[in-house]
Amino acid sequence: MMIAKDPQLPTVIRPGQITPDVTYEPPLRVGFGLNDQTVTGARATMGRTILVPGAGPNPRHYHAGIDVCWYILYGQITLAYAHRDGTGQGEAILEGGDFVYIPSGAIHVISNASATEEASLIFCYIGVGNVQDAETVWLD
Repeated sequence: MMIAKDPQLPTVIRPGQITPDVTYEPPLRVGFGLNDQTVTGARATMGRTILVPGAGPNPRHYHAGIDVCWYILYGQITLAYAHRDGTGQGEAILEGGDFVYIPSGAIHVISNASATEEASLIFCYIGVGNVQDAETVWLD
């Protein structure tokens, strides 16, 4: 779905125009709202991730080519992280309203911290119009 708009005016993508992708980072449900498929010449990839209650971790990975930003909409999300070489491992519980910055090369994995409540976040891959250009390295 390409939404060709005037490149000097805002483009609006409505929720009904987004099809959730359950194959990109299972078990997450990812809806890509902004990318070079929806906005001509986009230099960012942005979307919403939904973690169903009890959703286990997505595959361990890092992005070699970009930094990532998140905004936690609601729920509680467990973030496990480490340096690219596996050192510096840690964990944090993210909550609605939190902003998260993930630098290029940081290993990160998320899961829903709740077995009964859904959680959701907004993500942005900075500087790239699609997930292929994020240079994702899958470790699992």
